[in-house]
Amino acid sequence: MGGANGDSPTGGSTAQRPTATLRLLRGAAGGGDELLEVTPREANVLVVSVSRSVADVVQNWRSTVGSLPAAFALISFAELTRSAADTTNGRPARRSLPGGDITLTSMADPGNLQRLGTAVTLYLDDWADSDRETIVYIDALSPLIEEADTESVFQFLHPLIRSIEHSEAALIARLAPDAVGERTRNTLWPLFDRVVDHTDDPTEVDRDTIHDLLGNPRRRFVLRSLFENPELGLERLTAGLARWENDTDEPTTTERERAYTALASIHVPRLAEAGVATFDRETERVRLASGTANIDRLEWLLEWPSEAE
Repeated sequence: MGGANGDSPTGGSTAQRPTATLRLLRGAAGGGDELLEVTPREANVLVVSVSRSVADVVQNWRSTVGSLPAAFALISFAELTRSAADTTNGRPARRSLPGGDITLTSMADPGNLQRLGTAVTLYLDDWADSDRETIVYIDALSPLIEEADTESVFQFLHPLIRSIEHSEAALIARLAPDAVGERTRNTLWPLFDRVVDHTDDPTEVDRDTIHDLLGNPRRRFVLRSLFENPELGLERLTAGLARWENDTDEPTTTERERAYTALASIHVPRLAEAGVATFDRETERVRLASGTANIDRLEWLLEWPSEAE
């Protein structure tokens, strides 16, 4: 099945992904594909978008994530007018597109959530026997709420999440919190296993910076240590690094000094510069930045061994 909790292709186990995650982001609807945290070649991804065309989604995915998923599908309301036909024999119409395993379902009325639910379920059924992870991504809930209403969106999401859980897949939805009222928030948020607030995120770390941060084994060691304990003294980090990279319980003074110099002058300042950690030089305390998309993404990527490991 397209399980979210299966073994990783490298032989290690992935962190368990919640069945339903709500990501709060400001700004225009659409985008955010880079927050899905998937390994493209090992994923089936369905994007549901009111405003984005298939060209927009593919272009954004290539520019922010890289290669397309092994199986990539889009349910889009931007390809048809409301008066256009969007069914084949009573079922949502879809067609295969060139450029890989890409399928498009074009729909006309974003207020028809029952038909949307049917379209999503058909993809879940198609991918039921896949051994890849399956992700359903609704890139903006606000337009659905505007076209229908809060109660209708609740009635759409509730059974959909149950179907996704049954399929061992995962749902990720994006919502602009300033676009909805308190009643909507109180109604919809309890449906999700996890709510991640990105509204106060610093500038997002780009892909090149993330590759740079994780490309050095010492920085990977520091990040792993901070994910286990979000605040550590530089002395403790130094001792741990010296033991780890020299494979000994009793590193020499020279080995400890070498580790300290590398951390204090290069690696910890680099993490602080990228906004994923803070470094108080006076107290020599290192803290992990919390509650940001950058941290979530780094933590997920650390689940995958680097070539050096």
